[in-house]
Amino acid sequence: MWKNGKSRAHYSMWKSTGDACETLGMTPDHLRRLRDACFKEGVHYRNIARPQAARPTYRWHVAKIEKLLNEPQECRGV
Repeated sequence: MWKNGKSRAHYSMWKSTGDACETLGMTPDHLRRLRDACFKEGVHYRNIARPQAARPTYRWHVAKIEKLLNEPQECRGV
C-alpha cells in the first residue's frame, strides 16, 4: 500500500505506450489516433509529464481501453 492509499496493483494497471501497444497489439501511431478520436483523459490515458516538459508522457489503462474497443462502435458515444 502506498502513502496515498493506492495499492501497487492500481499503478500497474497504467502502462507505458510501448507496453500498452504490445498488450493491445497495435502501433503507437494507432493508439494516438484512438486517443484523439474516442479515449477520455483520466479514464483511458493520462499525461504524467511535468508541466514544463517539452512533450507529454502518457500512461494507458489497458483494461479500460480493451473494454471500450470491445463495445460495438455505435455504443461508444463517439
